[in-house]
Amino acid sequence: MSRNFLNRLTVLAHCGLIGGAVCWPALARADQTPLLPDETPQIDKRYTAVFERVQPGYEPADIPVGSLRLAPSVGISTAYDDNIYGTEQGAEADAILELTPSLELHNQNLLNNFSLKAAGTFNRYLDHSTENTDDYSVTASGLFQLDHATQVRAAVRAESDHQSRLAEDLYTQTVKPLSYAEQSAAIGISHDFDQLRVSATGKFAHFGWNNGTLADGEVVDQRTSDNTSYRVGMRVSYAQTPSLAWFASLDYNTRRFPVSTEETPSRDSQGYEALAGVTFEPTALVRGSISAGYIYQNFRLPYYKNIKGADFNVSLQYFPTQLTTITLKANRAVLDSGIPTSGGYLSSQATLRVDHEWLRQLIFSLSAGYQVNDYSNLDRRDGRFIAQANALYRINRYATLQLGYARLDQTSNGADRYRAYQDDRVTISLTLRR
Repeated sequence: MSRNFLNRLTVLAHCGLIGGAVCWPALARADQTPLLPDETPQIDKRYTAVFERVQPGYEPADIPVGSLRLAPSVGISTAYDDNIYGTEQGAEADAILELTPSLELHNQNLLNNFSLKAAGTFNRYLDHSTENTDDYSVTASGLFQLDHATQVRAAVRAESDHQSRLAEDLYTQTVKPLSYAEQSAAIGISHDFDQLRVSATGKFAHFGWNNGTLADGEVVDQRTSDNTSYRVGMRVSYAQTPSLAWFASLDYNTRRFPVSTEETPSRDSQGYEALAGVTFEPTALVRGSISAGYIYQNFRLPYYKNIKGADFNVSLQYFPTQLTTITLKANRAVLDSGIPTSGGYLSSQATLRVDHEWLRQLIFSLSAGYQVNDYSNLDRRDGRFIAQANALYRINRYATLQLGYARLDQTSNGADRYRAYQDDRVTISLTLRR
């Protein structure tokens, strides 16, 4: 271990102690966080996972505001990243300070509840100030029980975010990270006919990208990435027993890109995802959902190859003891590509995670995941291995301390391969909440 690495860790430790609050950032941002609140489970829930359990004495200490509750929090994390640009050669390292304030107003009605949440993520780099980012999101969501059998869920969100330097479809290194604004809305309704449940959902999302600049001053036009998408879905499930339900779902989407160029023809497309499977929790040891089907995305112009193939969605939890939760998740999705000559890519991924609670206050987590991305119109196939280790210590009901390590190892193969690299990140975090 180099002296420079040790010196940077010392800087991080001092920043964490002085700052007083931190939150461990993910190695790379997720494509999107879920928008709608979860639907009420159709089968009985018999077990509580490690991160679902609220220990006595560590309950959230929200602030009462009339009949509502206000939940403020702030985190400060300090991290050392040894390859901030995700480059194959000449990796550059830096220390990062991240501030993550949030404020949520919600009610406590179990049948009809809503939440209004504002959150921000502000990154500051020690040596590379061009990497500094300011992101925010405002989300309003609600779940309403119209009668004993009918439930409505709704949500809207406005968000300003940026593309991670470690993103799988990054194709050029601009002076500053590319940024975008998103507006989205969704609604879902479900009705129970005794053991049969019928659900319908609809979602709208608009992404507007800001142009970037290269080191020589050339502008990177991002207008061809601006897009609007619409998605509607239907799901029918039958609860055979209180611990077993069969289901089938069909989701249709249409994606519109208003700006096209000679280099990037219109990427308008439409597609569907059909799945059938089972949700179960037969004993206190295991629960989950397994489904399989077909996924298809058809591009309006023959310039782009259609994306299609077998589909799957798996979410399993195993509870060897009351203090340990083992989670397996796997799925496929067609994602829009940020690469001008590609219409999109088929992403397949799986993650295995182990959480163990020790002495109520300390939780250890280990996870490993692998993602494969196949790009349309390109002879390119990327593999991404991500491993993480984390320790979370509950100081009291108002504060948590975390120490984390994450590694990303990306490979790229084919005539149109882009980059292969490794990235390591160590993080110290403290979060304060009410």
